[in-house]
Amino acid sequence: MKLTVLGSSAAFPAPGGAASGYLLQHDGFNLCLDLGTGTLSPLQQHIGIGDIHGVVVSHAHWDHFLDLYPLFVARNWHETKLPPIEVIAPTGFEEFFLRLNDSDEGVQTMRTVFTFLDVDPGDPFEIGPFSVQTQLLPHWVRNMGTRFTANGTTLAYTGDTGPSEEIAPLARDADTLVAEASWQVRPEGIDPFHLTAGEAGEHAARSGAGRLMLSHLWPGDDRDRSRELAAAAFDGDLVVAGEALAIEVGA
Repeated sequence: MKLTVLGSSAAFPAPGGAASGYLLQHDGFNLCLDLGTGTLSPLQQHIGIGDIHGVVVSHAHWDHFLDLYPLFVARNWHETKLPPIEVIAPTGFEEFFLRLNDSDEGVQTMRTVFTFLDVDPGDPFEIGPFSVQTQLLPHWVRNMGTRFTANGTTLAYTGDTGPSEEIAPLARDADTLVAEASWQVRPEGIDPFHLTAGEAGEHAARSGAGRLMLSHLWPGDDRDRSRELAAAAFDGDLVVAGEALAIEVGA
């Protein structure tokens, strides 16, 4: 199972970067895990528009799904007719996303490009070679933490979340945990719906994950400092996401 980072910025792309997005590949199946602002461009450096087999969206915030729209345009106008690809997201996402079209005709066209599966976070699903467990994690909107397993290898991904006792079972003994680490110090007066880098390290340690990848980092923050804060709580393999970083999840 191979994971490639397409974007790793929180909220908006850092210069030369992109917001949240990952390419997860196994047995010839290409799955986009979130497809936030700016991610479609780097995605095409790895696979073609016609080679995307599915998309899983953690939640309905722009920095995690906005490039679904240019993907729709690209596939709709592709030189060869492409089959629809499955988009799996928390319940209510389909209705929310389709509002980006301002006509019934546009909605119907989008339904020829995408098929939508709404999942109630907590329910499992399968896509391609992946068996996926999900968990509702705290955020301003419904956020679906995910656990992907294939051939005995496991990747866990928090999406956006605040501190939660539900992260540890979701990531229990995962080969790799991709955890958001938006803050180095949580700003005053903001709801606890993002993790600090130190909290990401603490959750990884509690879960027994083999590797922690910090992602969803605030643009402009010193990423080495974020790594130091996480390493104070987690003594396993620790990497900081960066555009074009690729890892073997179980290696």
